[in-house]
Amino acid sequence: MELWERKLKECFGSAVVDKPKAINNEMPGLPRYVSEYLLGFFCEGEITKENLKETNDYIHEHRIDAREKEVFKKDLLLKGSLKLIDKFKVKINLTKKKEDTIQMEIPSLGISDAKVSSDILQSNDRLLIDGLWGMGEIVYNEDNKQIQLEKFKPFQLSEIDLEELIEMREQFSSDQWLNIMVSTVGLNYENYNRRQKLILLSRLIPMVENNIFMMEFGRPGTGKTYAYENISSYSRVISGSQVTEAQLFYNLTTKQDGLLVQYDVLLFDEIDKIKKTGIDEKVKNKLYQYLASGKFDRGEVEKVSECGIMMVGNLPPGGFSEEELLERLLHSSITHSAFLDRLAGVVPGWELESLKDRRKAYTKHYGFAADYFSEIIHKLRKKNYNYILNRISLEGTTIRDADAINKIISGMIKLVYPNGELTDEELKEIVDIAISYRQFVINQNFMINKDPELKRTISYLIYE
Repeated sequence: MELWERKLKECFGSAVVDKPKAINNEMPGLPRYVSEYLLGFFCEGEITKENLKETNDYIHEHRIDAREKEVFKKDLLLKGSLKLIDKFKVKINLTKKKEDTIQMEIPSLGISDAKVSSDILQSNDRLLIDGLWGMGEIVYNEDNKQIQLEKFKPFQLSEIDLEELIEMREQFSSDQWLNIMVSTVGLNYENYNRRQKLILLSRLIPMVENNIFMMEFGRPGTGKTYAYENISSYSRVISGSQVTEAQLFYNLTTKQDGLLVQYDVLLFDEIDKIKKTGIDEKVKNKLYQYLASGKFDRGEVEKVSECGIMMVGNLPPGGFSEEELLERLLHSSITHSAFLDRLAGVVPGWELESLKDRRKAYTKHYGFAADYFSEIIHKLRKKNYNYILNRISLEGTTIRDADAINKIISGMIKLVYPNGELTDEELKEIVDIAISYRQFVINQNFMINKDPELKRTISYLIYE
């Protein structure tokens, strides 16, 4: 163990895990934040063959394979109760008769109208938002033919103290903290220089910053979606470019909120494929509205959301020119001036190499447990660093430029300096990155749309 690893264990205890062992022993069919929670529960202190077997046996006994759901239903019918691991979710349908207002989804059994006890619902609000992974005990009532969730243990830490992390941050240098964060994501920090580590972490800005719209383009295999799929229960990856109004915004038939309301951040993967397909016109118009105001309406329903949006794509084969990147990779439906102006910044994923050798690509060190980190980055969304932003004077910007740059700076401070303690040199490093991400958008917008008002260069001063 390196010095920072020993210090990390001393400061955060069970919130820290041996990442290589956790990654190598991920449980099939479970998100990593769930897998690491279970490993932490059964393998407290150290992952051994014995407690790893106990973990696997526990999952095998209670996790339902889609092909076996009828077998489990038969057991439920005969025994009257059943314990299973699943992502449970509750919806409230006000259009149904009173006794059917609250309905629980149990995906592994293909059930969407189960009941849930009021005590469970009161103790687990997230069942009503994006659902919760956990161990549930369900019972079957032969008389009224109903299934009900009677007991529930969520697979996440019950209490996360953000202030503890903020206080402990001062125990580490910025280089050590960067290593911790990259290792927590699951990547080997030894493969990257300092700038590349900051680029890796800037991918997470929409996870910690409300209502920010960013893009990243890079080579295949650089891990663009890796963190979004593995470390947070508050993020959702949408593969491909096609998504409906009902899915994204609001379903007028079921009266259910769309993904923008359910999650902290949505990642649209393979956005370069939009070059061929385009975006549905209705979706594009609503997204345009949302990116401007954080609001959208559908039918007579108006919604407000703080969800961030990240779009990622692969670089064109056979080389590329940065000057014409967005024009080559994006459909004309989202390269007009007003839409691009809503894009806060582009992460230069092209500066990162593909992860070809698994043994070298993934971390060899300790890091925060995924379930702990998931809650930390969710809580960081509410932190405010305006007292630092007020020291920065931006010049040559529009209001939208300034808002975008400040959000990128704020997000990077939350990820690298959550205690708000950084030197002028460290602040300058972050401001330079933020401005470069935004300046790339400005330059691309001018090159594509030829509007003279778009030709501007941003500069800044930092005050004491």
